[in-house]
Amino acid sequence: MHLNPLVKRNKNIVIAPCGNRAFLYKKSWLKYSDEKEFDLCLLFYDDQINDPSLYDCADYFFHLKEFKYKMIFELLTTLKKEWQEEYEYFYFLDDDIEIDTRQINKLFFLSKAFNILLSCAALTRDSFCSWPVFKQKKNHFCRYIGQIEVMSPLFSAAALKICLPSFIANRSSWGLDSVWAKLLGYPEDRFIVFDTVTMRHIYPVGTGELYKKIGVNPEKEWMDTITLYNAKRHNLQEFEKIYIVNKESNRLVKFYFQYNDLWIRKRNLWKNRIGSIMRKSKKTPVHS
Repeated sequence: MHLNPLVKRNKNIVIAPCGNRAFLYKKSWLKYSDEKEFDLCLLFYDDQINDPSLYDCADYFFHLKEFKYKMIFELLTTLKKEWQEEYEYFYFLDDDIEIDTRQINKLFFLSKAFNILLSCAALTRDSFCSWPVFKQKKNHFCRYIGQIEVMSPLFSAAALKICLPSFIANRSSWGLDSVWAKLLGYPEDRFIVFDTVTMRHIYPVGTGELYKKIGVNPEKEWMDTITLYNAKRHNLQEFEKIYIVNKESNRLVKFYFQYNDLWIRKRNLWKNRIGSIMRKSKKTPVHS
């Protein structure tokens, strides 16, 4: 169901589960709605919709009554299969993630600029989380990491095509992020946590609305899923980092690069001068 047919389609889309308790899609994700550079698709999971008018702000709304990645799979393989070709980047947010419009725009922009397969924003220091490695690190711009967790991954279209069949591997989604890393070949330079973009996870892990009706043991599903795909349990090591270097951050690094740049420029200047003198000496005629 498309709610705003006259709106020009973007190349980026946010696709998120949504229930009657959800509110961040309007308060945060669309805080600066006139600036958004993405489409928003909400997938409703509760059996009954208490107030349908609350979702008029979304570009698309589907009442699928399922779990996050099962709904996304149905959407992208049956209801809107053409989206796999029409969009370049797909951001799968949980509905308890607080991140504003400008931060989402920035994440899409950086993901494209860095040619990622998978990326995510960094969690604020006060966020609830499963893996502390995803919390924002001071003075960091971004970090290359071994996998991106299921809570809020941003996929390139190319990565999504490879990973999409795995979205229905289990009910809880636990372990899917481990599988994605395996399916994409465990790259060391294509998964990025952008510390310059932040999000806040507002509820403790395992207390969301969907967990109340999950009906399975997530830990067992995790083990069964990685066994099925012969994937590592997790691959959370950091490979490389890019630091923020300015007057406030990493000043010693900034001084090093400034000094090194000055040295290189002076060295090149002297090389040019010496080269010029030698060329002139060769052109000077020798009188006998």
